[in-house]
Amino acid sequence: MPRLQALAARPEPVDPVLARLLWQWLALGLFAIAGLAMFRGQVPGALAFWLLAAPVTALLTLYRQVLATAWRARLVRATPRRRPQPMNQVHSRTRGQARNPAPRYRLSRGRRAASAPAAAGTPT
Repeated sequence: MPRLQALAARPEPVDPVLARLLWQWLALGLFAIAGLAMFRGQVPGALAFWLLAAPVTALLTLYRQVLATAWRARLVRATPRRRPQPMNQVHSRTRGQARNPAPRYRLSRGRRAASAPAAAGTPT
């Protein structure tokens, strides 16, 4: 009977040899493109692809799990925690609207209960 193994909770780490090779390829490509552009003034498109675009694409593919996790964390942090407050209704009224428009939101039961004793004690 085959032995069942639990899946790892974390994905396998990035191979350091491959990562170092791709970073070196990118750095050497940048120097080569800069040198060619300085002396010749122009770089062929195929050479620019193999010296810059290919290692960048490979690095993005290699680190896709790390980038996805960072992007998810950024999206969660950027999500607003509260609803936006309604604009001041006094300035946006037209002639046909009432002076005291109906509120756009309702108080929760807890807030209604909290404000009820204060409202009951005020003289009218």
